[in-house]
Amino acid sequence: MKSSKKKAKETAKVVSSDDPVKPADQLILSQEDLDEVYGNGLFVKEPPTPHAKVIYSNKQRMFLPKKEITNSIKLFELKTTLFHRESANAIMQIENELCRKPENLAIDDNESIVENIIEEVEEEQYIKPLELDVIDEELLSVEDVNEEFMDENMEMGEEGEEEDLLTDLKTELEEEDESQIKKKKESEESFLSLPVTKLCTVVKLKNKFNFFDRISQTKKILMRNKDTQTPVTKKFEFGAFVSLCNIYDTYEVDYAIQKAEKDKELREKMAAHMGKKKTKPRKKIHIEHDEIEHELLKVSKIVEKIISLNDTDAIAQDFRYYEDPSDQFRDRGEGTLMLMWTMVYEKEKKLIVTDIAWSPDYFDMFGITLSILVKFMINLAQSELTFTDSPDIGNVCLWVLKNSSYPDYVAHTQSGAMCLSFHPDFGNILAVGLRDGNLGVYNVSLLKNQPEYSTSLSGTKLMSSVTQVVWCKNLPTGELNFYSVSEDGVVCQWILMQSELMKVLRMSLVIDMYPEIELGGIKQTYYARGTTITFNPADPEVYLVGTVEGYIFKCNTEWTRYVQRFKAHEMPVNRIDFNKFDPNIYLTCSEDFVVKLWEDKSQAPLIIFDLQTGLTDLRWSPFSSSVFGITTVDCRVIFYDLDISTKKSVCDQLIHPTEKYRLVRLAFDKRVPMIVVGSSRTVTTHVFARLFNRCTVVTYKLSPNLRTIMKSPKKGVQIPTETLELEKLHTVLNSIRE
Repeated sequence: MKSSKKKAKETAKVVSSDDPVKPADQLILSQEDLDEVYGNGLFVKEPPTPHAKVIYSNKQRMFLPKKEITNSIKLFELKTTLFHRESANAIMQIENELCRKPENLAIDDNESIVENIIEEVEEEQYIKPLELDVIDEELLSVEDVNEEFMDENMEMGEEGEEEDLLTDLKTELEEEDESQIKKKKESEESFLSLPVTKLCTVVKLKNKFNFFDRISQTKKILMRNKDTQTPVTKKFEFGAFVSLCNIYDTYEVDYAIQKAEKDKELREKMAAHMGKKKTKPRKKIHIEHDEIEHELLKVSKIVEKIISLNDTDAIAQDFRYYEDPSDQFRDRGEGTLMLMWTMVYEKEKKLIVTDIAWSPDYFDMFGITLSILVKFMINLAQSELTFTDSPDIGNVCLWVLKNSSYPDYVAHTQSGAMCLSFHPDFGNILAVGLRDGNLGVYNVSLLKNQPEYSTSLSGTKLMSSVTQVVWCKNLPTGELNFYSVSEDGVVCQWILMQSELMKVLRMSLVIDMYPEIELGGIKQTYYARGTTITFNPADPEVYLVGTVEGYIFKCNTEWTRYVQRFKAHEMPVNRIDFNKFDPNIYLTCSEDFVVKLWEDKSQAPLIIFDLQTGLTDLRWSPFSSSVFGITTVDCRVIFYDLDISTKKSVCDQLIHPTEKYRLVRLAFDKRVPMIVVGSSRTVTTHVFARLFNRCTVVTYKLSPNLRTIMKSPKKGVQIPTETLELEKLHTVLNSIRE
């Protein structure tokens, strides 16, 4: 117990002491080191910036120092009338205020005296030079007076008095000057007595209407050099040949326009004279569709496509993945056609397919035109159609492979639709020719089924049925245009203007007839009936026209007369098609059972294929330069490969039963190995004992042997496929020429 008490007392002594606790290793410093003050400061160090930069001035033509870029940014600036207390302006202002205080001047009531004195000091700066000028003038005037006075005295002979007068005048002037200097010194002593280091200077407002110290008020005009450069003009090379035929054609077109204007004025005058109202052109009615209806239609189409695609899933799988393995066991080049989808438009069973064309935008879409046969029109009008209905009806349909049950787009025409053509650059624009000579241009991307342009509104329709329409390159001004050929023997160009179709007559298909036809002693010209037209892919200004009489006309878009005309077939020419790899080679087919292969600028065929049956259509294959397909009247599709044989076909397949169907048109898809064949089916009814037609469209997939493509070897120089295909075709043609 005692030991614990002792420890507590020792600890209490240690805690109660005021001495600081020092560690054992503490550094011992002197009193001077302890008294030294160490300050903590924060300094901002700016990053280094480049100095002495120069920039070249085009104006002065020399290098000038570039303005230094500081790291500071001015966020706010406010102009004020305050000065810092230690600045020179502030010190001067304080001293001026001290001058004005009466206690420093020891004057209570005479503040006005100080102000007057200050004003006098300021005015001396302006008056001093004037005073000096006045004093000098006074001195000069005095001297002049003295001289005159001296002259008078000299005349009078008083020379002694002259000197006394001069001395008196000088003394008087000196006394006046001394009195003025004394007054100034007294006023200055009052200012010097103030407790300031500088004399008081009061800034006096300048009188705006005082122009005493101004020399000129005109602003100095600074001369500056300003350089400008004109933009470089674009240069275009243009060359053309002018001939007599071009001049004649130009005058002929101008004469036709003037004649049409005169006829129009004459008709208007006659109508006004007879009291009839002038017929105004019909305005286009802008059809506004409900957005909800549009969205519902889109959704319903998508659902219909999904259902149809699920229903035909096996066909879609075969189209995408299946390849016929039997081609490896057949002879070289022989192949088959595999049936895919079959489309039938149930609402119009009495129509036939008149033309087929694939869409340039979608590989699974194609368009067809439907019309009725002429020989059934009279019977239909007498039996089933009412008095108000027209027996000549037609449709334009767009089919999609995803939905084979119903067309994706349907447009009803006022007459039978005979031909159609998609624009190669704008796939939504479709040109259609009708049986009654009218033409229409449709925009299939819109909901409405009416044509955007039509000749029925403008009254420029043709005199007979339109057999084919073809789009050509755009005009230099940008307008879209297409050509048409009809059975009235004319080739017309149709230009899509802002609100109408403008018609331009390009060619009249005139042929010589023996014996010549005369009516009233006047010889009559015979016009050939056109059936088909096609443009040269290498030269878009050259086109070929086939006729019912078997003639082929080679024409140019710049001329109104044909370049070449020759007899190609004995019966109507149904199709002319250029080779996809060599534009100098083309094929023709006719109902005279013959297919002929022609070379450009030649009137004799290179090869003749006799098929012993009527031919309806013919097309070159887009995959091989030596393969082409033919459709016959007896429902067969025949393929020839010139590289294999020019006498034997590589594929001859029956599409429909011969007794019930008739093949009409054939079209190749350029992107997938598929063809579409249009046909008509005849059905006999026992009630009326008549024949009716039923349009049917069938798609087929080509086997590998029918679409073989030339490929360059893996080793060695790689040659493009187009070059190899062209060489293959030329090899075949050279062997035939020999």
